[in-house]
Amino acid sequence: MREIDTNSKSDLRSVKTDRALYDAMYGLLQGRIFRKITVNDICTAALVSRAAFYAHYSDKYDLLENWLTRLCPQPAAGGDTYESIEKTVNEFVYEHKAIIKNIVNDADQGTLDTLLQIVLSLLNLTSESGKPGSNPQQVIQYNIYAGGIINYIIWQVRNNFPDDVKPMNRFLFKIIEECGNFDL
Repeated sequence: MREIDTNSKSDLRSVKTDRALYDAMYGLLQGRIFRKITVNDICTAALVSRAAFYAHYSDKYDLLENWLTRLCPQPAAGGDTYESIEKTVNEFVYEHKAIIKNIVNDADQGTLDTLLQIVLSLLNLTSESGKPGSNPQQVIQYNIYAGGIINYIIWQVRNNFPDDVKPMNRFLFKIIEECGNFDL
């Protein structure tokens, strides 16, 4: 994320543009599937030009990643256990059911790739190079776990956000145990 100096006019314009784009994304996701939202739709809703959009983001996936990363809570201190990570994910999913549903429903590969990067960064599973872990085994483990979290979210959407997710949590823990303990 870029640092913003709120003392200069151009940086204040940048902050206003970001807020407008974030608000537009949120508003559009309340009623539409992300895959069907275009950059033009976002620009129109935000009342910004395409040039302003592209000055901030490379595409709608870049905007989605930045917006969700800012919106998502970090796991609590010491939140490097499977239980705390899934609790954070569950709370976020339930708080934002409508937008999660519209992001996940009919997701294309770009959306799934963006979600993978968000989950990896939220779980602090990336190294300074931006790649998960520091060795090949960690890379595989972290991507499997992050993919599992994404599939868990998809399961929640397809099952209309069941109130009792404890059976699914127990199932995930069983899979993790059978695959070997991942070092988070």
